[in-house]
Amino acid sequence: MGVIVVLTLKEAMRRRAFLGTLIILIALYGLSFLPRAFKEAFGGSEHQFEVGVNLAVLFGVDIIKFFSAVLAILLCSGAITAEIERGYLAAILPRPLHRWELYLGKWLGVMLFSTANATLWTAMLWVSVAIQGEPRGEMWYALPYVLLYPLLYGTLALALSSFLGASLASMFTVAAGAFAYFSDHFLRPIAAFFDVKFLQQIVWLSEWTVPMATLKRLVQARVDTILPPGMDDAPPFGRPEVLAFLKPTVQTLDVVYVGVYIAAALIIGLLIFWRRDVQ
Repeated sequence: MGVIVVLTLKEAMRRRAFLGTLIILIALYGLSFLPRAFKEAFGGSEHQFEVGVNLAVLFGVDIIKFFSAVLAILLCSGAITAEIERGYLAAILPRPLHRWELYLGKWLGVMLFSTANATLWTAMLWVSVAIQGEPRGEMWYALPYVLLYPLLYGTLALALSSFLGASLASMFTVAAGAFAYFSDHFLRPIAAFFDVKFLQQIVWLSEWTVPMATLKRLVQARVDTILPPGMDDAPPFGRPEVLAFLKPTVQTLDVVYVGVYIAAALIIGLLIFWRRDVQ
């Protein structure tokens, strides 16, 4: 399996995935210095500068979540079917190598690459913020939960890649993520304030389809201490059930479901690949 992990990492480098790593690294570095640039150009108090740095950290964490998931999707979506179409797997599998070793080796390779990327980006953001003043340790507290984004989407894309082409696997994974994002950010407030049961059921369904909202709340719980005053506060009015629906708390069972979801997607993809003809 170790050989497959190494080959997967080499394939990521061959596909120039490291260029994405460098681009995001530069973007995060520039983003983190925007508050300092605005302060020197337009003035402002030290408190405003601190708020600007905190916002840069929050946006930086969102960027890391998004692009680590995107890279995982791109690498996983072509990991199985694309290599079957090129004839690579037909040449590899006759050797003393089990299919589960191949599948898990590819999965581990992509996850290692994604973990290294997210950790490197977080380190760059932390260093650039520390240079400007007090470092923000909150981004390190959030990192373990940020890493669940590429783990979730990469596992889902790999499972789809076991029976779909690279483009379709990417498309369906992105569509599932878009459905979860749209439901949480747009349908949730509408369903809450207007008490539309049908929309509430769609929001509930989206959290079961792709538990992205749970991941978002897990990350937010670690960075809430640097949120500017009033940002992301609950509305000062509304029934308790409405406010609870708008800002649900993360329960232990929610976290367990995320783990079960990832494990189930991994097992289902492996079972489909196990039975698939690779000739």
